Amino acid sequence: MEINPKIHLTTGQFASLLDVSKDTLHYYDKAGIFSPELVASNGYRYYSIYQADVFIVIQILKELDMPLKEIKQFLTSRSPENLIHLLELKEQALTEKMNELKTMKQVVSDKLSDTKQALRANTYDVLTEHRPADEYIAVTHTKPLTNDLNIYQSMQLHYRYLEEHGIAPSASEGWMIHVDHVRGNAVEKYDYLYTRVKEQKQANHVITKGTYLIAYHNLGYSRIGDTYHRLLSYADQHQLTLSGYFYEDILLDELSVEGSEKYLVKISVKVIQYRDLLLNEEG
Repeated sequence: MEINPKIHLTTGQFASLLDVSKDTLHYYDKAGIFSPELVASNGYRYYSIYQADVFIVIQILKELDMPLKEIKQFLTSRSPENLIHLLELKEQALTEKMNELKTMKQVVSDKLSDTKQALRANTYDVLTEHRPADEYIAVTHTKPLTNDLNIYQSMQLHYRYLEEHGIAPSASEGWMIHVDHVRGNAVEKYDYLYTRVKEQKQANHVITKGTYLIAYHNLGYSRIGDTYHRLLSYADQHQLTLSGYFYEDILLDELSVEGSEKYLVKISVKVIQYRDLLLNEEG
């Protein structure tokens, strides 16, 4: 075959076309994986522009962790049928990898949002927050958080539930405790551990839209009861009725501070408005 300047490129030109190094092309050539179409009498190597597609596929297979030995075996016995089989396998691998990356991106986005919120947090006052839409969560029962073993077993149970139901874990899980437990000074008697989910079908509990009392706690878990009772006192002073559960969201954890005593925890609880109370009584 004669060199055709319209389709044949030197090693440098081909490397530039595909944005790779000449060393990579030399390595693939020496390994017998991908060689130039022509070698001139003077030893110069020439690649056909039509080889570009093959090289791109080789690079994709390599990015998907396919060993060069297996790539070489495929190229040695290439056929349309073998290509279909290989690409179907790799298409599935790509789909799984994209799903993993999507999950990782969501975890990073959630943690970024939590950390920014933490830097803006007012840790002195009790605040109100309006939530315009329902939030969906997956919950599992917890043991009283009286020792490290109970905490560990509660989290283990929760992660097992997430795995069994195909739910991706979030940047941080939250804890729920019923208003009645807090009023009874049983602040260690948590009811559920939860993870926020995007799809309603994955949820077994709903944080309903409405107005919530908010307080940020940064005094360590040994004193978290202080913030719970600060919320209760505020509600009583303003004649507000609290409904359902308190929700704990850890905004700052070991990723940004050292030691649980420096964590920042957002505690929220729904307020039933006077209008809501009338509706409940009428119902």
